[in-house]
Amino acid sequence: MLKQRILTALVLGLIVLAALFTLPGWGFAAFVGLIVVLAAHEWQRLCALSPAAAPLYVVAVLFASALLFVFAWPDQAFWVALISSLGWLLLTLDVLRHRRTPPPPRSHATRLALGMFVIVPVWYAMVALHAASHWLLLYGMMLVWVADSLAFFVGRRFGQRKLAPALSPGKSVEGALGALAGIGLLSALAAQLPLFSGVSRIELILWSMLVAAVSVVGDLEESRLKREAGAKDSGRLLPGHGGVLDRVDSLTAALPVWLLALVMMGRIQ
Repeated sequence: MLKQRILTALVLGLIVLAALFTLPGWGFAAFVGLIVVLAAHEWQRLCALSPAAAPLYVVAVLFASALLFVFAWPDQAFWVALISSLGWLLLTLDVLRHRRTPPPPRSHATRLALGMFVIVPVWYAMVALHAASHWLLLYGMMLVWVADSLAFFVGRRFGQRKLAPALSPGKSVEGALGALAGIGLLSALAAQLPLFSGVSRIELILWSMLVAAVSVVGDLEESRLKREAGAKDSGRLLPGHGGVLDRVDSLTAALPVWLLALVMMGRIQ
């Protein structure tokens, strides 16, 4: 299973890199839009929508995304990122509150509305980051990928204390700390690159670690949704990984915060 997981991750990484560096702006937006459609489809399935209502939810996600682009692109990137980040702050507090005690089940309407909040802003964030700099977007995604990998391997080797046993028993405090330490080192090295010239090293390290920490919340929030649905994975499309939502859950939380970070650091106007 581990070999299959690694192979799938490598293939997915190559596809994303190809899209990131070869597609024009509209092509990349369409590529991310396809991911959004698949994620929205898996989200509604975890909410047990009827076959008749399922396509309507996907259309609603696309419509909300289109409205966001029409009324907030590109001049309102700060406000989109800020509102999304504040929402993730509230979800972080909720995750901490239910870290050890099973949370009460949420209504279908609440979960469906949460899906809109989770999925719609990440499309905007990815397109905005891509338009600003392919490398800035890649760095943001690397923060998530590196943190996830470090948490997995450090947790397997040293994990003793459960991070959020009521939501995701597989995650450990040691894994999370190892991931944050690794991201701290990665961002300290990245601060030397021309990409971040003029940016304070401490500022970049702190924002990078915050993005990595929030990515864990995105993962835990999807784990909670799957528990409410009684499902192990969001889908079966990706061998060794489950569904598309299982792969982008951390990005949905991290990339809007990374967009806010870049605006605050003056790298995106």
